[in-house]
Amino acid sequence: MQGVFRADLLERKAKIKGYHMRLLTILAVSVFVLVCLTSYATWRHFLSDLPKIASNEEIWTANRKPSLEMVDATGETITIRGPRYGRRVSVDALPAHVLQAFLAVEDARFFEHGGVDLWSIGRAVFENLTAGHTVQGASTITQQLVKNVYLSPEQTFKRKLQEMVLAWQIDSRLTKKQILEIYLNRIYFGQNAYGIDAAAWRFFSKHPSKLTLSEAAMLAGLPKAPGRLAVDLTAAPAIERRAVVLQRMVAAGFITQAQADATMRTPVALRVTPDIPEGQMGYVIDMAQKEVESVGKQVAPDRILRLTVDSRMQAAAVQAVQALVGDGTGTGVTQAALIAMDRQGRILAIVGGRSYKESKYNRATMAKRQPGSSFKPFVYAAALEKGMTPDTIRVDKPISLGGWRPRNFNGGYSGAMSLSTALTRSTNTIAVQLASEVGIDRLILLAQRLGIDSELPRNLSISLGAGEVTLLDMTRAYATLANDGVRVDPYFIERIDTTRGTVAFQRENKAPVQVYEPLRARQMTAMLADVIAFGTGKRARLPGGREAAGKTGTSQNFRDAWFVGYTADIICGVWVGNDSSSPMNGVTGGTLPALIWEDFMAAAHEGKPLSPLPTLDDLKRPSPNTLAAFYESLADIFAAAGGQDMAALPALRKLPSTNAPNPAPAPAPATNIGR
Repeated sequence: MQGVFRADLLERKAKIKGYHMRLLTILAVSVFVLVCLTSYATWRHFLSDLPKIASNEEIWTANRKPSLEMVDATGETITIRGPRYGRRVSVDALPAHVLQAFLAVEDARFFEHGGVDLWSIGRAVFENLTAGHTVQGASTITQQLVKNVYLSPEQTFKRKLQEMVLAWQIDSRLTKKQILEIYLNRIYFGQNAYGIDAAAWRFFSKHPSKLTLSEAAMLAGLPKAPGRLAVDLTAAPAIERRAVVLQRMVAAGFITQAQADATMRTPVALRVTPDIPEGQMGYVIDMAQKEVESVGKQVAPDRILRLTVDSRMQAAAVQAVQALVGDGTGTGVTQAALIAMDRQGRILAIVGGRSYKESKYNRATMAKRQPGSSFKPFVYAAALEKGMTPDTIRVDKPISLGGWRPRNFNGGYSGAMSLSTALTRSTNTIAVQLASEVGIDRLILLAQRLGIDSELPRNLSISLGAGEVTLLDMTRAYATLANDGVRVDPYFIERIDTTRGTVAFQRENKAPVQVYEPLRARQMTAMLADVIAFGTGKRARLPGGREAAGKTGTSQNFRDAWFVGYTADIICGVWVGNDSSSPMNGVTGGTLPALIWEDFMAAAHEGKPLSPLPTLDDLKRPSPNTLAAFYESLADIFAAAGGQDMAALPALRKLPSTNAPNPAPAPAPATNIGR
């Protein structure tokens, strides 16, 4: 009986033990599931949207606001649109006291922790609990970098946790030197300045490598509260913050107390770089911004456009236009435009109107106006290509073509004269005769080859500039003549850099395209030089005997006046008139435009040697094969345009006049435009 009872007792104990084991198992599983669910919920809430660091280089570019800086041909900043990001500065290029100032005030144990300083966190918690409010922080430089680059500034537990996780990740991936360098180049200092290079230039107008101890301490204090401290570095809050930095440097053993005291007694010597006024650069900036859009996709948020414009020449261009154009001049001229470039197509200066502030409309590139006699050089260039020479004789006499009777500017006629003399005098009747002999199709194609993109009318009045073109068109076409017949394509952007020192875009040197025979181009240069020396362009003569070539132009009823010309170095076009196309007070191309042209070109050539215009004597005679290839290319151009067959063009001067003139042009009003 006792044995049976004992067996029952043992069985009961076994059942109770099994029951307890099941309870413990259920409890353990429940705790495990609860921990997993809690961990998942914690991860889901705090870390699921944790930013990912794709690469080391990505830390440099992540979340940058779009910024566009433009610099001129000499490297001087023209303007900045958006934040000012400093150039990338290596920590090796900075003095020790600059690095020590940031380390002392922001993270004295930077080289001792792994991105998050747990010892400093514990100390800060104790100090804050003791004080009853926040008196000390514990963010490391790595955490501040994370906060500035990836996270929002909100003070929440979630943001702080994410900040710590990312700081650990970055510290495990980068060296301390790399982290410090990125921090110094990306931190915000206030006044729209990001990075130590931008801050040093903004507040002290110097490179960071030249910062004094006082300046370094001042900058090191700004990231704590840039919006408040950077407003005025001479005010008490900024001065007090500098003192804190210096005392931290003493505590860290970087400087002595005597050095700190001496520095604190030193007045703050600011040399603030002012915001750059766009003023006279307005048209330049608009053109550059438009051109950068055509370069391709935005390869970096921070871009530095290295432009071709010369700031000194740009100032001279603005001065030349504003000095001679305006309501008080008595000329009836309210607007003007100027564009200058070199033989490579680099735009050196551009003025799209008398005042960018009053009107942002760019008359140099957008306004289409009648060029008057400044179009005539293309007529003569086509005549030379047809086989004539500057010495070819034509007769200035009354003519009638399809009921149109063009007259000369002075109303008279001078009889027989050479083509060179006719261009020098800007004789209308001979220009019309030449256009009739050459043919309108051939004349238009030549103008397009030289650089005229505007659509031209198919009638003989085009020979006197009755079509509408832009100043950019005209200047580019003259540049092609100045460039020995090699096509000139104007551009504004040489290169696009990033603040990190990488090249995002580099303009490629294109193979030269010969669109007009060099011999003919130099003949045209010689004739256009006579226009300035003896003809309608006398007011454009440059001081010091500098050689120049160019042509005047005046449209009907004095609505437009032009002067386009060049030296061995610079090609420049000038237009004056009124937006309403109302007549000016007798202004011709040989008056106001020529004076503006001379003023600008004289200033633009200051310091340049007296380079002569290219002549026939120093022209290396092209080989027959070269000329044959050139005329073959012309044949292709004409065939592609649906024009006349040019395949049989001989390689030398004489070209047969077998093509009949175009059908009679539509009647045009009698005109004496030309000067």
